[in-house]
Amino acid sequence: MDIALELRDHVLEGYWLLYLGEAQRAQGKTAEALTSYQRSAVIHRRLGDRSREALAWHGAGGTYQRLDRNGEAVDFHRRAVAVHKDVGDTWHHAVALDSLASSLRSEDAVQANRYWEDVLRLLSNYGDARAVKMRERIEGQLE
Repeated sequence: MDIALELRDHVLEGYWLLYLGEAQRAQGKTAEALTSYQRSAVIHRRLGDRSREALAWHGAGGTYQRLDRNGEAVDFHRRAVAVHKDVGDTWHHAVALDSLASSLRSEDAVQANRYWEDVLRLLSNYGDARAVKMRERIEGQLE
């Protein structure tokens, strides 16, 4: 992070802020993580990198979800879903939609289930272990 700032390289700064946010969230430093994700989103928006901007929104949504602030999580996940869908990033679209469904589940289980059905359709062409595990988890929740 210091190197990116020293070089005044906004691409690197925005990129590393995404990973800094993940590390901060993993350490329970949620306020710091939210700041990192939101700074990353702003930088990526300025740079025109919509995909990484959406990753930052998704990270912020996950952090709000961890804080049991599901209303705010939903807002950020919706932003991420819309951008990933718009840019045609099927994998990240599915991941963000899964997070959106998880955030909505207690408030609107019917809509959450619809989103999870969409995730299953989006993941149908993925055969890697991560996709299989996600599908199995979602199928279990839909039963």
